Amino acid sequence: MKRFLSIFLTAALILNAAIPAFAAGIPTQKEEVVYGMLGADGSVQSIYVVNSCKGGMITDYGNYSAVSNMTSSEKLTQSGDMITINTTADRFYYQGTLETKALPWNIAIGYKLDGKEISASELACKSGALMITMSVTQNKAANSAFYENYMLQASLTLDTDKCTDIASPNATLASAGKNKVVAHTVLPGKDANITITANVQDFTMSGVEITAMPFSLLIEMPDTGSLTADMTSLADAVSTLHDGLQKLSEGMAKTYAGAHKLTDGSADFASGLSALSGNSGEMLRASAGIKTAMEDIVRAFDEGNGDFGSDDIAALSGGLRQLAGGLNGITAGMQSLKNGYASAYFALDSAISAIPDTDIDPSALYAAVYGNETLTATLDQLMEYHAAAKTVKGTYTAVQEGFAAVEGSLDAMSGSIGTIAGPLAGMVNEGMDFAAQMQQLKDGLSRLANNYGQFHAGLDQYMSGVGRLADGYGEVDAGIKSLTGGIGELNTGAKDLYAGASELNEAVAGLPDAIQVKIDEMAKQYDKSDFVPVSFASDKNTDVGAVQFVIKTASIELPAVQQPAVPMPEKLTFWQKLLKLFGLSRWVGQGDRSLCLMYYHGYT
Repeated sequence: MKRFLSIFLTAALILNAAIPAFAAGIPTQKEEVVYGMLGADGSVQSIYVVNSCKGGMITDYGNYSAVSNMTSSEKLTQSGDMITINTTADRFYYQGTLETKALPWNIAIGYKLDGKEISASELACKSGALMITMSVTQNKAANSAFYENYMLQASLTLDTDKCTDIASPNATLASAGKNKVVAHTVLPGKDANITITANVQDFTMSGVEITAMPFSLLIEMPDTGSLTADMTSLADAVSTLHDGLQKLSEGMAKTYAGAHKLTDGSADFASGLSALSGNSGEMLRASAGIKTAMEDIVRAFDEGNGDFGSDDIAALSGGLRQLAGGLNGITAGMQSLKNGYASAYFALDSAISAIPDTDIDPSALYAAVYGNETLTATLDQLMEYHAAAKTVKGTYTAVQEGFAAVEGSLDAMSGSIGTIAGPLAGMVNEGMDFAAQMQQLKDGLSRLANNYGQFHAGLDQYMSGVGRLADGYGEVDAGIKSLTGGIGELNTGAKDLYAGASELNEAVAGLPDAIQVKIDEMAKQYDKSDFVPVSFASDKNTDVGAVQFVIKTASIELPAVQQPAVPMPEKLTFWQKLLKLFGLSRWVGQGDRSLCLMYYHGYT
């Protein structure tokens, strides 16, 4: 029993000793305020941390060169990087001076006076055009969590009695009495280059103050539904344009094919006209011979009074056969001419009828290719060719009736000649009474001679018209060929335009989703709601409620001058007497500016 009690008491003592030691190693929940003291040029002079903890048993970590109790007279215990204290205070504050001098940001400040670089120590009480530059960049030697999640507010205060024409791009300028506060904000994860300019007189300035704290901005995104809806409407409009351009391209391809047929038909028609015009002289000579022969026959009948010998009868029969054969040949030639003309006219009519009557409103097309000079130039050519095609079709429609009447005229002429040739052949072949036949022949030939004169005159006019048509149609045929070439370019341009519209359609189709993704990315960039504070003093401090930075640079002013305690004269101050002693009476009465003026002129 005694042995058991001994073991139990020993175990209890060990546990009681171990529990406080174990508890002392657990970091206490706390908050940190980091103070950085910088030189006027931004170089780090010292960094200390003010730690705030709930009272009781406190364990904290930090590589401090010195620590001090800011709340009570209780003693802090520092063992390596661990600081402990058991305090009765409800809220305990202590300060630790860090051994390292590295802030999460590299801050560099430079000064120029009248365009020349000048140090901060030389700048005090100087006058001129002043430029202050400050750069803020990431210090990669420090924990990146602060650079990525903390917002900096850098501000400096300028006395408007000494500084005028104060300017700083992207700064917030605020008045505080006679002072002007110049404030800049640096967002998380961003570097900054700050410039402040002013005209200064007897310049002095308190230090630049920089605060840094976690970025917390509640971003209430506006309703982007209307924006994405508009983009969807745009995408739909581009898709409709794309479909329209596809139809245009297909229509232009058909128009180009029809233009090729028109070119081929026009060439055949031109060839037929040329052949007809070339044969017109021979036809007119033959017709003139027939006319002369008819007139001679009629004259012979009149002169001979119908008294013909056997030789005359035989010659007349042969002549009639030749006349009937010639007239039949003319009829066959007329039929061939009619058939060739009909083919040429059908090819011409089919080709021109293939040109569409559609009117194209180019405003949507120009809007779609706005900004693309190549596509705009192509579209200009397309619209020119479209106008030319409509002009050709309109011209053809106006003269179509004349083209259509030619075939009927050829039929009528062929029928008239056939009507004459038939009776002539019958007169030779039938065995009718010669006298009656001769009388009928005489009467018929008289009528034929009279009518044939009119026919020959009409044929002469007709062949003259064919000649003029053949001469003029060369230009029409050349114009049709040029039109076909232009329509070919128009077809190529339509294909290019359709290809460009296809690319535009593909790009715009995903635009609404892309805009929404970009909006979400921009909002997420400044959403730091998931940031968990970390200790700047030590990574071992795992329960940190908040960390903020207060950074200040040294001020720019003259060093303090200790003045000896001497009895003050009744009328002159010590400085006034001192100035008079050194023969500087002109500075007497300058008041508080005397020290700055003396410093500026090298008397101190």
